[in-house]
Amino acid sequence: MSRTLEIRVGALATATALALSRAALDAPLLVDAELSVVELTTAATVLGAFQRHHGAADDRPLLRRGSGGPFVRVAPGTLHVMLRLKHPAALVPCDARRIVNRHVRPLLRGLTRTGALAHYFGRDWISVAHRPVGQVGFAHDTRTQRTVFEAFVAIAEPVVPSGRGSLLGKEPGTLASVTGRDFDARVVCGRIVDAYAELDGCERRDGVLECVGPDVTELGNDPPWAATSEEAIGTIGAGVDRAGVLRLGGDLLASRDALDRVAARVSALSRTDLLPEASAEAVGAIVDEELSGSHVALDGVRSMASLRDVLVRAM
Repeated sequence: MSRTLEIRVGALATATALALSRAALDAPLLVDAELSVVELTTAATVLGAFQRHHGAADDRPLLRRGSGGPFVRVAPGTLHVMLRLKHPAALVPCDARRIVNRHVRPLLRGLTRTGALAHYFGRDWISVAHRPVGQVGFAHDTRTQRTVFEAFVAIAEPVVPSGRGSLLGKEPGTLASVTGRDFDARVVCGRIVDAYAELDGCERRDGVLECVGPDVTELGNDPPWAATSEEAIGTIGAGVDRAGVLRLGGDLLASRDALDRVAARVSALSRTDLLPEASAEAVGAIVDEELSGSHVALDGVRSMASLRDVLVRAM
């Protein structure tokens, strides 16, 4: 069965184009999948979908993307890859638990064809010569099954900050610094696009990448997390937002509506008269029920107990 992949390639785009990422799960999608690959021309710090800005601020503009995971630092020459899908299996056999694993493969082939032998070892980063040269993640909604695979690739300046726990002690680099050779971002973009367009049963359609205005969303008004814990991918947290609504988030990757359901149910639970021991057990049951299903995407968390504990402490 033929599946339509619309290709939207922008030669250059400012970092504010990442506002498209924030709307990617909700924007109309008239084909099976849509791929955009652009070379960014400006610098920014880009928060993950569920992060709060505390600890990520620097002198760069602060933006937010649609996929989860830790923040990245983009600069002129950074490549942004975004694949929007009607559902996880729209292009390749895939379920909600393997979104990155399945959709990173064409990206790896595209990078390898440029002379940078690329690998993915199940974390949130791409490896060339055993060093992180890019970050990968996803956005997902269990209700609609809409899915986004998102990646940032470092051409001339690292996108992943040093010292992050998920890097396992590896020092981030760029395609150029790790391989010792120069890369033309336009050529790399072309190889990536070709690798996705060559997927079996894929019918390519060319489109135009729309320009977007500045991302004017206020990112700094939410208070710090009331409780945090360190997990495989980084910090996870729980606490109320600026509107007083309980949220569960941090550096993790997860189905956005599943996280919302957990927080809403735990918030309702916190208004009961359960003893602390009973409430902890009830919170654990909610976390397991909402996040353990095969229809839910979740990555970067070793134990559901970490999520339960930050919610209990935030209550």
